[in-house]
Amino acid sequence: MKINFDKKTKSLLAVYAILLFVLIIMFAVIPFRIIAASWIAFVFCIVALVVGFFITLYAFRKDEKLVSKVYGFPVFRVGAIYTIAQLGICVIVCVLGSFIIVPSWIVLVISIIMFAAAAIGLIITDNTRDIISEQDSSVVESTRQVSLFNINIASISDYCSKPEIKKELEKLAEEFRYSDPVSSDETKGIEAVIAEKIHILKDSLSTDSDEALKAKIIDIRNSLAERNRVCKATKRS
Repeated sequence: MKINFDKKTKSLLAVYAILLFVLIIMFAVIPFRIIAASWIAFVFCIVALVVGFFITLYAFRKDEKLVSKVYGFPVFRVGAIYTIAQLGICVIVCVLGSFIIVPSWIVLVISIIMFAAAAIGLIITDNTRDIISEQDSSVVESTRQVSLFNINIASISDYCSKPEIKKELEKLAEEFRYSDPVSSDETKGIEAVIAEKIHILKDSLSTDSDEALKAKIIDIRNSLAERNRVCKATKRS
């Protein structure tokens, strides 16, 4: 696992290190009456800080896509909430322990439940992040072909020096822009035909007459309309 040690990640990790340092110092110097429950709460605080530290590293690991980094914050939040809650338990137990006997088994049970809840929360949020990341990758892949069509038509239009043909290309680009962007197995055949026709149009831009180029543009437009009909039909089914 590669870690993304940017400024934000370093700052978050520094917070955990400071909290750990403060916790140890305060537990050692403040004259609380140390009872068994206090030691249990203190140990689980150390565990919470260490767990929170590693969850932070995991949440913002390196080489992640943008969507995964964004959804890394809920993963980080699980560790942060667990750490803060466990710190609160430790403070409460230490303060109460100075006045009353706090049953150690209660503190142990609560701390174990909180640890389990944090583990379950981590699993759920991390799985959610993976699902969203996979869905995002799927959407990008399914819209890739139409995006390439848009780029290619725009490129042909930029290189075209014939005003009438350039105007037709701009209309064609507009039709591609507003066509269904999502490809599927059913559209692959017609999309391959469209890609070949665009390639032929580009190669013949400087050699064909205006009428021949207009005919090729109309042919592409008809193939695009056929693709859109296929998209519409498969969505209904």
